Amino acid sequence: MECTVIIDSREYETAEEVVKWLKRFNCSVIPRKLDIGDYVLPGNVGIERKRAMDFISSIVDGRLFEQARELLRAFDRAYIIVEGDLWRSLTRREVHEHSILGSLATLVDMGLRIIPTPSEEGTAFVIKSMAEKVGNRGIKSIPIRKGGTIKDLQIQFLSSLPGIGQKRAEAILKVFGTPLDALNNLGQWTRKVDGINENVVNVVRKILTMKYGEEVDSNIIPINEAFRIDEGTDRVDNEDGSKGKFNKRNITDYLSDNS
Repeated sequence: MECTVIIDSREYETAEEVVKWLKRFNCSVIPRKLDIGDYVLPGNVGIERKRAMDFISSIVDGRLFEQARELLRAFDRAYIIVEGDLWRSLTRREVHEHSILGSLATLVDMGLRIIPTPSEEGTAFVIKSMAEKVGNRGIKSIPIRKGGTIKDLQIQFLSSLPGIGQKRAEAILKVFGTPLDALNNLGQWTRKVDGINENVVNVVRKILTMKYGEEVDSNIIPINEAFRIDEGTDRVDNEDGSKGKFNKRNITDYLSDNS
């Protein structure tokens, strides 16, 4: 059966074993720059692949749920593949298993499909199987994110900090006006911004002040208590009051793109 997979060009470079197994399974693998997801399959299916440790880290720093919302908005069906032993990886981080279980439940409630795989080979087999089932539908479109406004980029910058997320980033900017003023007044966050505790501030302070390479053990920052799931948040409104959207272009246009 036909098996066509478009893979993000960065993922293509780093997921060598997955790519190798996809080709062994006789899949046509097409590397392209994707703004959303790691793999696109026929039938407008989007997949984000996360190794177990990365899955845990993305919960801690707040990336996971924004990525989930982007996948759901961009694709008709959205999946997250969690590769490896999630519970063994959990022993290497100061994160309670309830945080992981709660996050999994939240993703399912959002409409994400979660697929655990044991290895790169298992990941490739799942992707191959999914692509074959819809192989005759063609790849409808590739989601491309709009160029962001300054407001969007400011929120994106602050929301990348652990424990912040988009909702809190917007609240911070409403209080302090600019990201620079917000960072210069980091000590006032707990008093002036709802939902931010001292643990979050301490983690952000360490990130901003610790010299690169100084921390040998990346697990020593106790950010489990600092993290909360920002449930129900959505992409911030654009300047014109409309919700942020994704542009889509036809697959033929995309495949002719040399980017």
